[in-house]
Amino acid sequence: MLDTNQHIPYYVQIKTYLQNLAAEKKPHESMPSEAQLSEMFRVSRGTVKQAVMDLVYEGVLYREQGKGTFVCPPKVTRSFERLPSFTEDIRRLGSSPSTRILSVKQALPTPYLAQLFGLQPKETLIKIKRLVSMERVPIVVLTSHLNPHVYPALQADEIRDSLYEVLQRKYGVVPVKAQDTYSIADISPKTAELLQCPKTASVCYSQRVAYLAGGMAVEYVESFIRSDRFKLDICIGMEADSDAPNSDLSGEGVSAPHYGVGFRNIII
Repeated sequence: MLDTNQHIPYYVQIKTYLQNLAAEKKPHESMPSEAQLSEMFRVSRGTVKQAVMDLVYEGVLYREQGKGTFVCPPKVTRSFERLPSFTEDIRRLGSSPSTRILSVKQALPTPYLAQLFGLQPKETLIKIKRLVSMERVPIVVLTSHLNPHVYPALQADEIRDSLYEVLQRKYGVVPVKAQDTYSIADISPKTAELLQCPKTASVCYSQRVAYLAGGMAVEYVESFIRSDRFKLDICIGMEADSDAPNSDLSGEGVSAPHYGVGFRNIII
C-alpha cells in the first residue's frame, strides 16, 4: 500500500492513511493495532508508532494502556464572533455538554477582585468551580467569581449547564462583553486529575472579566482548558476596538492588550 516511488517517508504515508481512516470513524471507535498496521504496510513497529504518536500529539487519536488506540472526539472550537461560553462551544459541535459542580461558596475576594467589583472590606462574593465535559471527556475546569451587588445569591442545584443561562433566568441580566486573555500554564495534580491528563501536561489558561452593557464588571473567571481538546478561531482587524473594556487581568497595574497571545508559567 505504500508508494515506494515517492520521496515521502513511510511514517508520513501511514499517518495520512490513519488520518483518513479516523475521519470515517466515530469518536472513541478503535483503530488498528500497531501490530496490524506493521503487518499491513510491511514496515517496522517503530515506523508505525511514529505515525500513531504524531496523531496522538495532534489530538486526532488517543491511547489507553492495555486497550489500544481510539479516535478523539472533535476539538472544542472557540469563536469570538459573540461572547462565548464552553457549553455553547460544545453545542455548536452537535454534542451535549455536561457540567459537574465542584463547589459553590461565599468567599473573601482578593484585593484585585475587591477593587474590580467595588466591594467593601469583609464583603464576600460567590465563587463557583465547575468541570465541563463533552462526550465523557473533561474539557475545562472553570472558577467563576460573581459580583454580589448584581448576583447576590446562587445555589449549587440551580446551576445545570450554562452559567449565563442560569443568571439570565434568575436575575434577568447577563454580561454582554468581556476581555479574555490566554496563556500556557502548568497545572496542579488535582487539576490534572479532574481533566484526566498527565501531571506534566501544559494546558491553556484563560482569564476573563465580563461586563454589563453599562461597563460594570460582574464576573471574573479562570479556566484551565485541555489544549489537546481546544482551539481558538479569532478574526483580527487592523484597529483595536475602542469600545472594548481594558482591565488589568494580571492585577499588577498594567492593562492587558485587546488582542494577542501571552505565554507564562502558572500553577494554580
